[in-house]
Amino acid sequence: PIHGCVQSLVGVSTGRGNAGTVLVAQTGGESTPRPDRLAALLVLIRDDFAHAAQHRSLVHEFSNKLVQAYEETYTLFRIMRLMASSTSPFQQIQVVCRNVQQILPFAWVATAFRDEPRVVGDLRGRLVLAGDQPLSPEAFATEVHQLAQNAREDGWTRVSGPATSRLAGLIGAEIVCDPITYDGAVIGVLVAGNKVGPDTDIASPEIQYIDAVSDYLGTFHENIARFAEQRAMSLGTLQSLTAAIDAKDRYTRGHSERVAYLSHALAIAMGFNSERAERARIAGLIHDIGKIGVPEAILCKAGRLSDEEFTAIKQHPDIGYGILKGIVLLEDALPGVLHHHERWDGRGYPQGLAGEGIPLIARIIGLADTFDAMSSSRSYRPTMTRLQVLTEISRCAGTQFDPTVVEAFARVDLAAFDEFARQRPADEHPALRAAA
Repeated sequence: PIHGCVQSLVGVSTGRGNAGTVLVAQTGGESTPRPDRLAALLVLIRDDFAHAAQHRSLVHEFSNKLVQAYEETYTLFRIMRLMASSTSPFQQIQVVCRNVQQILPFAWVATAFRDEPRVVGDLRGRLVLAGDQPLSPEAFATEVHQLAQNAREDGWTRVSGPATSRLAGLIGAEIVCDPITYDGAVIGVLVAGNKVGPDTDIASPEIQYIDAVSDYLGTFHENIARFAEQRAMSLGTLQSLTAAIDAKDRYTRGHSERVAYLSHALAIAMGFNSERAERARIAGLIHDIGKIGVPEAILCKAGRLSDEEFTAIKQHPDIGYGILKGIVLLEDALPGVLHHHERWDGRGYPQGLAGEGIPLIARIIGLADTFDAMSSSRSYRPTMTRLQVLTEISRCAGTQFDPTVVEAFARVDLAAFDEFARQRPADEHPALRAAA
């Protein structure tokens, strides 16, 4: 039986050059192989199978690591593309944390930003968590924000255990924490913890990945900070320009700022998020910029305008659109500039649009513009009281104004508007004396 078994193994190909076959061949023509040679053969076969199993294990492990490396690299590219999107910075950070938590073996990933002026946009003082909540929301926020406050700009990615980190002690597991920097100063941290899987010790690949993402977040913050600076400069220039236009006529002084304020408040009342409401405010600020192309004699004329003069005034939406259409920053505000004198019944200008064919931002600005105009004195009529203005707006719902916008306007806090207007000289808005 042993001889038959050995003969069946003669054809076995091993990972070491068919050593078993060679050894069996050395038995020559012996009818019964020598025990020492048979034992050596079985040892070689055993070792060959062990090496083959180890080889398969190494190939499997290498394949898994290769797939993981590909997924990690692909996720980093996704994060870079995300940072060029038009969503708010806070929403972008939320998506980044979700992507990191899904690709790395952590139960949770969090980002916390310091509450200080150098942190721009809607990130200041904010916390983002992706994955499982390791503590109560209040306790977790306190601990992660404390990490952000204590982080140093020259600190490397740090792995801390329960003995060296209060947060790690509270969750009973290691954490990895990396600072997010801007202009050489820490503005926040990227933190991950409760590693899952057979090996719960945080390894070098996870540390390097967290470090790469925190670098991306620092670059992302720098980009939005630079954009915010450029935006502030551009809007400051436009604000100065609109103020100069309003100042041509003592009856319209401060008008654009008040329309901007009301447009923002009305957008909020209609359910706009903060970003869309801000776009409505900007559109309200620049809605009359086309009046720079209208002769000052017409703008400042005492009394009613002639038909020819009114025709000239009606050109200002087109003129404003033409001035601003090349500015990418104001692209989404242009419909408000061009169409804020359209009417719900189609009898407005410059294009005679009607109903929902009028862009919503223009319907909002149109009502805010009319409210402020009626609330201010004009050379051809005295100031209307607040009650008269509100009655007229209600009467014109469905003809001049979108009824939905009129309904939302009833929810606007006009006391806050009056306080805003009072911050200007009293003669800029005479209606305040009759607001009650």
